[in-house]
Amino acid sequence: MKKCNSITVVTIFMLFLLVSGSFGAETPSPSFDLNWYGYFKLDGSVDQNLTSHGNFVMWVNQKSFDADDQQFNMTANQTRFGVKANGKNYKSAKVTGNLEFDLYAGITGATIAENKAMLQLRHAYFSVTVNQWTLTAGQTNDLLSPLNPATLNYPVLWGCGNIGYRRPQVALKYTMKPTEQTNMSLSTGVFRTIGGDLTPTFSLATGETSEGADDGTDAAIPSVQGQLDIQHNFASGAKLQIGGSGLWGRLSAETSLGNSENYESWAASGHLMISLPQGFGLSGEVYTGSNLGSYFGGILNNSTVEGVNSLGGWGSLWLKASPRVNFAAGYGFDDPDDEDLNLNQRSKNQCIYGNINVSVVSKVTVGLEVSQWKTTYKDSDTVESLRAQTSFILNF
Repeated sequence: MKKCNSITVVTIFMLFLLVSGSFGAETPSPSFDLNWYGYFKLDGSVDQNLTSHGNFVMWVNQKSFDADDQQFNMTANQTRFGVKANGKNYKSAKVTGNLEFDLYAGITGATIAENKAMLQLRHAYFSVTVNQWTLTAGQTNDLLSPLNPATLNYPVLWGCGNIGYRRPQVALKYTMKPTEQTNMSLSTGVFRTIGGDLTPTFSLATGETSEGADDGTDAAIPSVQGQLDIQHNFASGAKLQIGGSGLWGRLSAETSLGNSENYESWAASGHLMISLPQGFGLSGEVYTGSNLGSYFGGILNNSTVEGVNSLGGWGSLWLKASPRVNFAAGYGFDDPDDEDLNLNQRSKNQCIYGNINVSVVSKVTVGLEVSQWKTTYKDSDTVESLRAQTSFILNF
């Protein structure tokens, strides 16, 4: 089976090479312009109760006693910097690259002092565009659920209705113009599957255990994602973006004695954004799927061989009140199927938020965000936390 899977991967890779082989050759001396960008960001927050990560929130933790457990956090870890490479002197192709970091590597579980943050790789990829085709290779955003709400809170409603993250991939996009005002793109690609190490559900022999490797790696094939995106510009100045995306991946729970059991992750998602020339707009997404913890779905509950099904979504409104003042507000929810969960696992997550961002001088913004979080645990309590967060941002 693994031999067959390997042949499938090689075949897909060769197809990409055949398509990319049509890209035009460069002139004798191609070069690149490097453009640095990013921002410095300081976040300070007060939470009514203990939340998932402290510096930012994805859900509210269960209480160990009845009284509120107030928290204060301050961090510069969302500070972000990157460099874009723009190719020059290519004969018939557009070649670009992007490398980007922030300082949130400590969220992976290592014990790191708050004032000794570590680099986290966000993007490391390049793209080659010829005519209507774009080939992308490296680590960047999923095709799944391409929009994000405008939050000061770092996770942009991940775990609360917004799915999709970043991972290594090879993706191909075809862009067309059905009308002068409309752009349509079709994208697909193969992606690294990231999962846990589950134990198969069949009876195990004496001494038999999980064999220790990531189940996504053990599956021996990549995941597949696809996206349809349509963008239309109206004569009035209004803009519409609408589309859908999907994911399918196979994982394999293996044991120390070589036995295995396959299971799947999948998702279907729709997205919509409307932007009006008066500075007002709205956006949102809705999704359904199974075993989506590594895509920030299902409130990040662990996957199972049987599957953890979930439904979620978010909606956001924004208003540019003046050249210096922006408002945004929104709501998100994530609702795994209770029948797929164990006792005390997160069974529903909700957030409502509002924020204001004010430009005090050129490229310097001060923001305030207030959000109400509510997390329900299966056959247990519903816990809430009111969060107030301030952000100071210098863009460059």
